[in-house]
Amino acid sequence: MVKKFFLISSLLLATLLAEAKRRVPAKVLPVKVGDIEFSAPHLNGTQKQMGFIEARDLKSGKIIWSRQIYTVKYDPDLEGDVQDVFIKSITVEGNYLIITNERNSKYQLDLNSLGVKVIKGSLVEETKFNR
Repeated sequence: MVKKFFLISSLLLATLLAEAKRRVPAKVLPVKVGDIEFSAPHLNGTQKQMGFIEARDLKSGKIIWSRQIYTVKYDPDLEGDVQDVFIKSITVEGNYLIITNERNSKYQLDLNSLGVKVIKGSLVEETKFNR
């Protein structure tokens, strides 16, 4: 009976822990404009990087610039990884990048000025969980 209880308890705990963790964000396909590739890397070394676009010279492979599009405001009372909001797509429309994140917020990045315009959502993504 005790073994059965431990087995069931262990399975329930493992299930709850697995549900609390988020999946690895999907890789965002980069877009190219001329000799420049625009990407949304999810990592900067070993650290999470959310809301950033990088421009890379395709000939040299060097980063030309990096621009933060939005920030994520974390609730310290909640687990961090379930609050992460990564970029999920980048498209090109004329001289603009259209950036969409996992919460379907949408941003327009002017490739001349690097100015960011919010199309839908907010420049600060906040946790919207009910407690």
